Amino acid sequence: MSMRVADIEWSTPLPAFDSLGSASGVLALVRWHGRPVGLVRVNAIQGAVTPDMLHAAIEAQVGAPDVSEANSMASAPPVSIIICTRDRSSLLPTCLEAQRPHAADGHEVIVVDNAPSSETTATLVSQYPYRYVCEPTPGLNVARNRGVAVARYNIVAFTDDDCVPDRAWLHALTAPFADPLVGATTGLVMPLELETVAQERFEAYCGNRRIFQQRLFCAPETPPSAAGVAGMGANMAIRRVLLHQVGGFDIRFDGGTPTLSGGDTEMFARLLAAGQTIAYCPDALVWHRHCRDVARLRQVVFGYGVGLYAVLSKRLIEDRDWRVLLTAPRWLVGPWLKAAWNQILGWPSTPLDLLWFELWGAFNGPLRYRTVRHLAHSTITPEVEYAHGYMRA
Repeated sequence: MSMRVADIEWSTPLPAFDSLGSASGVLALVRWHGRPVGLVRVNAIQGAVTPDMLHAAIEAQVGAPDVSEANSMASAPPVSIIICTRDRSSLLPTCLEAQRPHAADGHEVIVVDNAPSSETTATLVSQYPYRYVCEPTPGLNVARNRGVAVARYNIVAFTDDDCVPDRAWLHALTAPFADPLVGATTGLVMPLELETVAQERFEAYCGNRRIFQQRLFCAPETPPSAAGVAGMGANMAIRRVLLHQVGGFDIRFDGGTPTLSGGDTEMFARLLAAGQTIAYCPDALVWHRHCRDVARLRQVVFGYGVGLYAVLSKRLIEDRDWRVLLTAPRWLVGPWLKAAWNQILGWPSTPLDLLWFELWGAFNGPLRYRTVRHLAHSTITPEVEYAHGYMRA
């Protein structure tokens, strides 16, 4: 059954949810003075969730808030926000609307239209004060590199076309760059809606991986082979100079290639190997629209397995990263052990069929990497702006 996704502030009187319709309860992001501090799931009683029910669930599932910190809305340094998209004009408008406050604050928004089949996206973006770039070569990492090539500012932030950034997202994502040792940042990704079985199952798959405390990832504590723990490409920012120094995103990985995913993890691995620190900031929040049908969900999870183990193969063969021999089996077995333990304790567990699809993808990862191994690694093209007349400053 579906769940109502809510965003609640703990420091004020909690709301009541009296008209849930077909929803079986509420999945609520809990904030304390604007700062995300936890996630609670509350099942409805007689079609409603009361403030007392919410309060009890927060105390049980979140605990006491950290009253020493409050969210700040101070201005962020100028940022180039890059949104890569490909023939998804039905999802894109919500993402573009959410960028209006950031554009109004002086940041630039770049929409990279990757190998489009029509001018639908170009027409849509023309209605906004954003920059449009057409990248004819398919591949998510190709599109990311194209956005980096035309970006004006020293920090480039990335989100996906099926994400809706929070109002405070950009400040929280860029604040750690005040530390010169921080080369990249990542943030929290929450579900925008839970209306279908597939969306609920995906939430069960990824929900227990969220953390609500700030973290710093750097080698040797976080070896490059374990870079996947640092975050995801739907919510990340990187110093542009570093992207140029390391050669850009490896175009052999991620959407539009046989490896299906992993472009963000591969980049994080190279940054860690180069001595950079990656900061995870839960205040940097985006809301993600999970895929709505089960068949597509299985493809996505299969792709996660493929991409991760293609990246690990690359780390072992090209980078001589011997820690892969420890990381790969641990990540292969770990989710199964955790799912089994959660089932024993009666806690929410990752759906086993999704673990099977991820496992099948993992076994395919090295083979897919072998397919792309000898292709060109990356292409941050010269900063030549072109877009069939749609580029706007």
